[in-house]
Amino acid sequence: MTVGAGISVTDRNLIVFGNPVLTDVHDNVFVTSSAGDGMINGAFIGVRSEQTGSRVVFPVGKLEGLRFMCVFRFKLWWMTQRMGDCGQDIPTETQFLIVETSEGSHFGEDNEIDDGSHLSALYTVFLPILEGDFRAVIQGNRNNELEICLESGDPAVKDFEGSRLVFVAAGPDPFDAITNAVKSVESHLQTFSHRERKKMPNMLNWFGWCTWDAFYTDVTSEGVKQGLESFQKGGISPKFVIIDDGWQSVGMDPVADPEFFFRGFTVFR
Repeated sequence: MTVGAGISVTDRNLIVFGNPVLTDVHDNVFVTSSAGDGMINGAFIGVRSEQTGSRVVFPVGKLEGLRFMCVFRFKLWWMTQRMGDCGQDIPTETQFLIVETSEGSHFGEDNEIDDGSHLSALYTVFLPILEGDFRAVIQGNRNNELEICLESGDPAVKDFEGSRLVFVAAGPDPFDAITNAVKSVESHLQTFSHRERKKMPNMLNWFGWCTWDAFYTDVTSEGVKQGLESFQKGGISPKFVIIDDGWQSVGMDPVADPEFFFRGFTVFR
């Protein structure tokens, strides 16, 4: 089933411009073209299911032998990145995934292979998004499957449509692929603006001081005063000060679901 923008589910494979990205794709997984939304090259991954609940997990297909980089939430307020080459390397709470679908050059110098033809790089972007009252994130399991996790955050909110859970786009340049994917999701959701349409706040033109690297969690009024005096002695005058002692403390419920502890990282709902 070819949907458009070169993305299809064929013979249980997620095919992107002729390259299999996911294999053993589950029968209830389908893709929908984004063309009708005025979006740039891409498609949505959806899932057909009678399952309901405020938190549900759907396996999509296997990711094996392809390099990727992802960004995931490893604390309630903090994100970081991870690289890998199979589904089980994808952490829970992954908000963004880019897969090197085929190797090659993306700087205009294609790589020549043995038969004299050329191989261009291709990068596939997966962006889990919001659908109705549910948010989607992606994760991996021990079978190297990419999974979609849906959460409403409310035990009373259990019903979802499931047709547009993850946006998929691809291109030969990873930076352009990411930018175009975000712009497409911006057009679809219409709840945020891409950075190109945002105005930079004036405060970014000023020099400021954050207390974190100076004091970490041991912030005192005397310390802040001494810090400002040291700037003054050096002939520098910060225009603003951020008092940062770590922001907040978050503790897990002692009876929390162990499923949310993943390979050494604590993940919060």
